[in-house]
Amino acid sequence: MADHSNKRPEKHKIIGNFIFMSALILLMLTAVWVRAFVGSMNDFNKGEELLAEKQYVKAITFFDRAMHWYAFFNPYVEKSAEYLWEISDNAEKINDHKLAIIALETIRNSFYGTRSFCDPGLEWINECDKRILEIVGNSDESKPVSDNLTGNDKNAYLIKTKYNDPEIFWTIVLETGFLGWVGSVIGLICFCPGRNNRQHKLIYSCWFWISLAFITYGLWLLGIFRA
Repeated sequence: MADHSNKRPEKHKIIGNFIFMSALILLMLTAVWVRAFVGSMNDFNKGEELLAEKQYVKAITFFDRAMHWYAFFNPYVEKSAEYLWEISDNAEKINDHKLAIIALETIRNSFYGTRSFCDPGLEWINECDKRILEIVGNSDESKPVSDNLTGNDKNAYLIKTKYNDPEIFWTIVLETGFLGWVGSVIGLICFCPGRNNRQHKLIYSCWFWISLAFITYGLWLLGIFRA
């Protein structure tokens, strides 16, 4: 009769390592989110200070930085967009059309930079496009913002500054490569040390995890350049 007593501890160790890897990945992702949240909060607060001092261009710069720290459920992205819209609205009231467009550009470009599987800020982008067209069409002062702008072609400015949507396929490759690379490095740490007597099993082979790390890292880089 076969002895299954050694297989049970082996199975428990594999499950334990899997749980440990999952917890470690979750911890890393949480750390990334916290870093984005804190960075966005700090830049937002600095933007508020500069706005109170009426240093509008510098305030726009920091609100832009706050928006680029994009993360799900980060409230400072939306708050920064609201302040930028307010700056644009106030600038237009005093006929500073260039500043108004710069603030609107900042909103739309920041959200364009975060597009992947979903389209965060799509309503903001559409509203900014409409508002820019109105300013461009009604004011000669806005013409220097774009070299190709003409009175009869109000869409020229948006065409020139519009971002291309990321390629969905290469975005998937990028995300898969990154997560695979992180997972393979964690797998290398968890399964390889002290497992020399079990190298006949693929999961305990250091070369398996090293090869997987190289492959997924290459996919990550490829996705970055092609997405």
